[in-house]
Amino acid sequence: MTGLDAHTEQIIMLAWSRILGLGDTALDTASPDERIEAGHSDVRAVSLVQLFGRTALYGPPELLTAARRIPDEELALESRLLEIARAHYPGARILGEAHLLYCEEPPEIEGSDRISVSFEAEHVRQLISRAPADDVARSGLGDAEWTAAVVRDSTGEVLAAAGREAWQEILGHIGILTHPDHRGLGLGRFAAAVATEEAFVNGLIPQWRAAGESPGSLRMAVSLGFAQAGHQTTVTLD
Repeated sequence: MTGLDAHTEQIIMLAWSRILGLGDTALDTASPDERIEAGHSDVRAVSLVQLFGRTALYGPPELLTAARRIPDEELALESRLLEIARAHYPGARILGEAHLLYCEEPPEIEGSDRISVSFEAEHVRQLISRAPADDVARSGLGDAEWTAAVVRDSTGEVLAAAGREAWQEILGHIGILTHPDHRGLGLGRFAAAVATEEAFVNGLIPQWRAAGESPGSLRMAVSLGFAQAGHQTTVTLD
């Protein structure tokens, strides 16, 4: 049980079926006992997606064939998926394991008279230029279609930001970035709440991907009302 409405689950599975290059009802009609194979010869990643009890493996056909006899629980381990990938693609590297979470209700937004929300792209660029490159890459802010920044009123300093990408015009994939000097103050959560609310305004189902090595990200998502729906493990082939 995820706590999500059955209709919401169907819409999320529709989006992921399209993301994986499958028919619109592929995930919804799949049996929990079967693994759906989404083979594409021109992709540069292999990814195991487990969503609402369904499992799909996405990647080059030769990797899908090599993984066919390996149980899902093994493939969900990044080390095992990497081992299979490197047998065919020596340069493969881990992108990681992640929890997939979704939200059905806008969160409460508790602001402060000391900070403001800015939708100016320049503010986000300022934060990106000051934050560690790895954190920026994980946040996805560099490619986000929509962004908002949290700015200190007294100084104009950019403290945190959130971004959102529309996946298949159905899911609003959210990422956040907080400057290291201002973490632990709830600023990232505030930015995420704004992004989540704006996703609803734009008719999107908010999606959160919490890296397996980042329990704080998972806790933040749950505190905002996101419910766990599955996992994703990905290895890039370049």
